[in-house]
Amino acid sequence: MDKIVFWGIVAIAVMVIGQRLYRYFYDSAQPQHSLAVLVASKRTREFMGRTPKEQTEMPPPRVQYYVSFRPLNEDEEREFRVTQHLYEQLEREQTGTLVFQGRRFIAFEPDETILDND
Repeated sequence: MDKIVFWGIVAIAVMVIGQRLYRYFYDSAQPQHSLAVLVASKRTREFMGRTPKEQTEMPPPRVQYYVSFRPLNEDEEREFRVTQHLYEQLEREQTGTLVFQGRRFIAFEPDETILDND
Protein backbone atom coordinates (compact mmCIF):
# COMPACT_ATOMS: atom_id res chain seq x y z
CA MET A 1 0.00 0.00 0.00
CA ASP A 2 2.86 2.42 0.81
CA LYS A 3 4.37 1.92 -2.66
CA ILE A 4 1.07 2.80 -4.32
CA VAL A 5 0.80 6.05 -2.34
CA PHE A 6 4.45 6.90 -3.08
CA TRP A 7 4.07 6.32 -6.83
CA GLY A 8 0.77 8.22 -6.83
CA ILE A 9 2.49 11.24 -5.30
CA VAL A 10 5.36 10.93 -7.79
CA ALA A 11 2.88 10.73 -10.71
CA ILE A 12 1.01 13.84 -9.53
CA ALA A 13 4.28 15.76 -9.06
CA VAL A 14 5.44 14.80 -12.58
CA MET A 15 2.10 15.93 -14.05
CA VAL A 16 2.20 19.30 -12.26
CA ILE A 17 5.82 19.96 -13.24
CA GLY A 18 5.11 18.84 -16.81
CA GLN A 19 2.14 21.18 -17.08
CA ARG A 20 4.17 24.15 -15.82
CA LEU A 21 7.03 23.39 -18.20
CA TYR A 22 4.56 23.06 -21.11
CA ARG A 23 3.03 26.48 -20.27
CA TYR A 24 6.46 28.08 -19.96
CA PHE A 25 7.72 26.77 -23.31
CA TYR A 26 4.37 27.40 -25.03
CA ASP A 27 4.34 31.03 -23.87
CA SER A 28 8.01 31.48 -24.80
CA ALA A 29 7.30 30.28 -28.35
CA GLN A 30 4.49 32.82 -28.87
CA PRO A 31 5.16 36.24 -30.42
CA GLN A 32 4.77 39.34 -28.27
CA HIS A 33 1.56 41.29 -28.84
CA SER A 34 0.66 44.88 -28.04
CA LEU A 35 -2.94 45.96 -27.52
CA ALA A 36 -4.56 49.28 -26.69
CA VAL A 37 -6.48 48.45 -23.52
CA LEU A 38 -8.50 49.80 -20.63
CA VAL A 39 -7.91 48.62 -17.04
CA ALA A 40 -11.22 46.85 -16.39
CA SER A 41 -10.77 45.56 -12.84
CA LYS A 42 -8.27 44.70 -10.12
CA ARG A 43 -8.36 41.96 -7.51
CA THR A 44 -6.15 40.27 -4.93
CA ARG A 45 -5.90 36.71 -3.71
CA GLU A 46 -4.54 35.90 -0.25
CA PHE A 47 -2.90 32.69 0.92
CA MET A 48 -2.25 31.93 4.57
CA GLY A 49 1.23 30.71 5.39
CA ARG A 50 2.01 27.70 7.57
CA THR A 51 3.47 28.15 11.02
CA PRO A 52 5.74 25.90 13.04
CA LYS A 53 4.01 24.24 16.00
CA GLU A 54 5.94 26.30 18.56
CA GLN A 55 5.06 29.62 16.88
CA THR A 56 1.85 31.16 18.19
CA GLU A 57 1.46 34.12 15.81
CA MET A 58 0.15 33.68 12.31
CA PRO A 59 2.49 34.88 9.57
CA PRO A 60 1.21 37.59 7.25
CA PRO A 61 -0.71 36.19 4.29
CA ARG A 62 0.91 35.94 0.87
CA VAL A 63 -0.90 38.14 -1.60
CA GLN A 64 -1.13 37.75 -5.38
CA TYR A 65 -2.26 40.71 -7.49
CA TYR A 66 -4.37 40.43 -10.65
CA VAL A 67 -5.49 43.04 -13.19
CA SER A 68 -8.05 42.56 -15.97
CA PHE A 69 -7.50 44.47 -19.20
CA ARG A 70 -10.23 45.07 -21.79
CA PRO A 71 -9.06 45.83 -25.35
CA LEU A 72 -10.44 49.11 -26.67
CA ASN A 73 -11.83 47.30 -29.72
CA GLU A 74 -14.21 45.40 -27.37
CA ASP A 75 -12.35 42.08 -27.61
CA GLU A 76 -12.33 39.57 -24.77
CA GLU A 77 -10.91 40.69 -21.40
CA ARG A 78 -7.55 39.27 -20.32
CA GLU A 79 -6.45 38.88 -16.72
CA PHE A 80 -2.79 38.77 -15.71
CA ARG A 81 -0.93 38.40 -12.45
CA VAL A 82 1.14 41.54 -11.81
CA THR A 83 3.53 42.88 -9.20
CA GLN A 84 2.28 44.75 -6.15
CA HIS A 85 4.02 47.91 -7.37
CA LEU A 86 2.20 47.89 -10.72
CA TYR A 87 -1.09 46.92 -9.06
CA GLU A 88 -0.90 49.97 -6.79
CA GLN A 89 -0.06 52.31 -9.70
CA LEU A 90 -2.92 51.26 -11.96
CA GLU A 91 -6.36 52.82 -11.72
CA ARG A 92 -9.63 51.46 -13.10
CA GLU A 93 -10.60 52.95 -16.46
CA GLN A 94 -6.95 53.88 -17.14
CA THR A 95 -5.94 53.35 -20.77
CA GLY A 96 -2.61 52.29 -22.20
CA THR A 97 -0.78 49.61 -24.13
CA LEU A 98 -0.64 46.04 -22.86
CA VAL A 99 2.32 43.89 -23.95
CA PHE A 100 1.96 40.14 -23.48
CA GLN A 101 3.38 36.88 -24.81
CA GLY A 102 0.99 33.93 -24.84
CA ARG A 103 -0.51 33.98 -21.33
CA ARG A 104 2.49 35.83 -19.86
CA PHE A 105 2.23 39.50 -18.86
CA ILE A 106 5.20 41.54 -20.13
CA ALA A 107 4.34 45.21 -19.50
CA PHE A 108 1.70 47.90 -19.34
CA GLU A 109 2.54 51.34 -20.69
CA PRO A 110 -0.07 53.92 -19.60
CA ASP A 111 -1.19 56.61 -22.01
CA GLU A 112 0.23 60.03 -21.23
CA THR A 113 -2.35 62.41 -19.89
CA ILE A 114 -2.37 66.03 -20.92
CA LEU A 115 -2.92 68.37 -17.99
CA ASP A 116 -4.63 71.72 -18.50
CA ASN A 117 -2.74 74.52 -16.77
CA ASP A 118 -5.51 77.15 -16.91
